[in-house]
Amino acid sequence: MAPDLTRAFVAVPCGEQLATALSRRLDAAAGREAVRWTHPRAWHLTLQFLGDWPADRLAALRGGLGALAADATPPLVPAGWGGFPDLRRPRVLFLQFEAAVPLIDLARRVSAASDAAWPDGPQDRRPVDPHLTLARVHKPLEDRQIKSLLDIDLNGMPVCPVERFCLLASALRPQGALHTELASFALRKKGE
Repeated sequence: MAPDLTRAFVAVPCGEQLATALSRRLDAAAGREAVRWTHPRAWHLTLQFLGDWPADRLAALRGGLGALAADATPPLVPAGWGGFPDLRRPRVLFLQFEAAVPLIDLARRVSAASDAAWPDGPQDRRPVDPHLTLARVHKPLEDRQIKSLLDIDLNGMPVCPVERFCLLASALRPQGALHTELASFALRKKGE
């Protein structure tokens, strides 16, 4: 990657209460040696992965994102565990959320802002699927390890507030990606 490009994405931060509660429950899961857990401070729901962007395009995007007069969405409720490509032999483990239609609408608006900032840019244009990536799997998990994860009770888990979204830079490192917040955009409360 050229030094004047920034690998970037737009996301909603996880929320401290959810991150703390989820982290505690994951600590007890079996199979920890087979996965690389992402750090709870890095947990987020990606609205759009942008790819490598030059500074002038990021500045234009920052202006477009700041102009989004979006309402805060209802908090997201954890719904269950997921894996890519699936939970039988996952390479990635994640937490899914109940109906997130307002968040998906926000993602569409973010996508429109990124297209306006750089119509031919490298941004990902796939529909958003709100989830928190929790771990990357480095060696196949045994059935008992997968069961240990799936048995983690989500009842009473805090919700994920959706009160702001961020433009973030992402630097890839051997120990995992390092995310740096470039800008934060507050979502207005209903009626404001």
